[in-house]
Amino acid sequence: MLMESKGWPYRRDVEKYLKRDRALVAVLYLAGLRISEALKLRKSQFVKRRDYVFVRSIELSKSRVKGKPRRIEYRDARLPLNGDRSDLTKLVQDYLETLEEKDTILFRFGNTRAWQIVTWLLPSFTCHWLRAFCEDYLYDAWDHDLLAVSDYVKVDPRTLELYLRKRHERYPVA
Repeated sequence: MLMESKGWPYRRDVEKYLKRDRALVAVLYLAGLRISEALKLRKSQFVKRRDYVFVRSIELSKSRVKGKPRRIEYRDARLPLNGDRSDLTKLVQDYLETLEEKDTILFRFGNTRAWQIVTWLLPSFTCHWLRAFCEDYLYDAWDHDLLAVSDYVKVDPRTLELYLRKRHERYPVA
């Protein structure tokens, strides 16, 4: 569905921006990130290994507890180069190759623009759906190990348990 989308009707550099937009959606799904987390990614965080692309030190946006400062947490992600999700990793790699040396931040726009891009490319889904689908995929791939998935996405397992399994159906379609 992502590859079939013609993308946003840009007036110039259409191919470059389409690669960027598809890479954004791919990163959101593959790593199970929130928009704000994906927008902080830098080119230097991506390291190609033999079977995967390693994304190191992703800064997570943890919610604030009343009366306490925002917690800062980090985690790593692996984007597969083999298997059923490897095509999405190739989208990210293609975009990384188009970036120049001076480009350090992957996506130079804000949350609102990112939401517009995702809903334009995938009109039936939201950014929350992509994160939920990643969590469901990992839950199945990791033999229904709730603790492993909750540790990976850095969410309390009791909270994750409430939303796993068809969680994406709870979000309204745009």
